[in-house]
Amino acid sequence: MLPEISTLAQLERLDAQTHQLQLRLAELPKVLMAEKKAVEAKKKEVEDLQSRLSANEKERRQIEGDIQLRQSKIKKLRAQIEQAANDTQFQAFQHEIQFAEGEISKGEDRELDLMEEAEGLEPKLKADQSALIEAQKAGLEHFRSAEQEHKKGMAQIGQNAAASRELLAKLSPQYAQLYERLRKKYKTGPILSEPDNGTCGVCQMTLRLAFWQGIKADPDKLWQCEECSRVLVYNPPVMNG
Repeated sequence: MLPEISTLAQLERLDAQTHQLQLRLAELPKVLMAEKKAVEAKKKEVEDLQSRLSANEKERRQIEGDIQLRQSKIKKLRAQIEQAANDTQFQAFQHEIQFAEGEISKGEDRELDLMEEAEGLEPKLKADQSALIEAQKAGLEHFRSAEQEHKKGMAQIGQNAAASRELLAKLSPQYAQLYERLRKKYKTGPILSEPDNGTCGVCQMTLRLAFWQGIKADPDKLWQCEECSRVLVYNPPVMNG
């Protein structure tokens, strides 16, 4: 293999690594944003549960206060009913007592419903709070890890760029220009192709028979696919004695 082809292969490997690093670094913010949104969603679930429990507790306190007031009123009414001057007053007091007792019964039923609701919400809130803490902790660790990965990735990209410049400087103008032309055309590569049984290994174009025979006869010569212009690198099979 021509030494220039070997240099082109090194450049191609550096380009491929740089491209993969760039893709990964571009993906990192998206991954972190998705994780951040998941944490925010979990936080909202916790806040909603806390709001429901607070409203639940507030309503129970109101019901308890209302029951106490109605019980106190009933006590007064029972004292007043004994002093009723006539049947009409007696019936009016009795009606008020029955109404207050009915409201107390409704309040107690509602209070039981709220207690059952709270008993179901409290363990869920506890579990969600623990999950939120873990998610926030993991998110912070992932953010720090992503920062380190980004820093290392950018450093590696810089090293690759320096190595590429050094390799290009060693190439003759013909091969340096060839590389730049192919890299411009195929930004994400590859620029080298290993022909397979008379076919370009990348664009899959069938090579002319005479062209293919020429490659096999002189594999160390610079050959380019007539269809895609990639550099053809042919490695003759090793013949066992």
